[in-house]
Amino acid sequence: MTSRNVAVADRRGGEGCTTVRQVELYRLELHRATVHRAAYGTEARRPVVLVRVTTDVGVGWGECAALASPSYRSEFADGAWMVLERFLVPAVLGMSVPVDPLPATWRTLADAWAGVAGHAMAKAALEMAVLDAVLRSQGRSLADALGIGRATVEAGVVLGLVEDAGAAREELEQAAAAGFRRVRVKILAGRSVAPVGQLRGWFPKLAIAADANGSYRRDDDAELALLDALGLAAVEQPLGADDLLGHVDLAGRWRTPVALDESIASPSDVDLVGTLGAASIVCLKPACLGGVGPAVDAHDRARRLGLHMWCGGMLQTALGRAVDAAVSGMGGFDMAGDLGGLGRPFVEEDPFGPVPIVDGAVVVHRGPGVGPEPDAGLLGHVVTRHLTIRDR
Repeated sequence: MTSRNVAVADRRGGEGCTTVRQVELYRLELHRATVHRAAYGTEARRPVVLVRVTTDVGVGWGECAALASPSYRSEFADGAWMVLERFLVPAVLGMSVPVDPLPATWRTLADAWAGVAGHAMAKAALEMAVLDAVLRSQGRSLADALGIGRATVEAGVVLGLVEDAGAAREELEQAAAAGFRRVRVKILAGRSVAPVGQLRGWFPKLAIAADANGSYRRDDDAELALLDALGLAAVEQPLGADDLLGHVDLAGRWRTPVALDESIASPSDVDLVGTLGAASIVCLKPACLGGVGPAVDAHDRARRLGLHMWCGGMLQTALGRAVDAAVSGMGGFDMAGDLGGLGRPFVEEDPFGPVPIVDGAVVVHRGPGVGPEPDAGLLGHVVTRHLTIRDR
């Protein structure tokens, strides 16, 4: 493990605010217990960048959801570390951050890094850490702050690319036995219609959606027609992220609902998708939108437009999944999010503990902060790099 310190110039805080005094970055090296296969690539290693913020009112933790490589989205874990170190952390160190109401907190942070284009996952991690510190100081959970009274939220599970239909059938049987009622199966253009059709036939009462991760093109019309005929609950991101007009065409003639994920990179994208009629469902991911604040904004826009929605996951630790579960409790999320799973997610023990799941539903975190605190011993076993950036 490597560790070093960086100092940043001081800025004064204000009344009714807290000052960010120190930020630490931790790089974890985790490994998937089951290799995750999707159209964009394979995820076996799971590097995780954590952010620990020290403020005048306390300490908070955040998680960056960027993957090992820029395959699913343009961000990747090691690049997010660089953006945090060089641009985002210096933008907030020493600054005055409101502690109440919560929207004032996340809007102030967004204003601080408005000059940094993109890098939503890095921004989400830093926002999460500051919100965690503020909420812990108030003895409130994120769910409480968002006005969510539910004890649990329905969870779905994700199945990777089907390479063995028999093995996939066993996984779906386990998911159904554990109480999960929605499964999203990863698919790839040219090789998925037959196996997914088999799963649909074996489990007629289970809500099965397919996620193509943008692997189809408009000229794959014959296979897209076969996909539409399977009777799926939804097909997520059939075409590329930037092909909204192609999705308008599919949504206008398909029987199967079209859902969009990669096409949603900001709250304003929700307006565009809904206005064009490019999909009837949106997958909203706080990590990919830039944090809790943008996710709440996106949720409100989708609800006004009458879009269905679920909250998507990013193969995170229990910290990131706790945030997703809290956000999923908002009223517009009417479809089970990608919050569940079969067995432990990583070979190593998750420093933030296991995700509590009961009968296909995730228990919403009700302790102070956005999620659980890490176990120091478990954290130490998986940290490969540590950096402290202090306010002078």
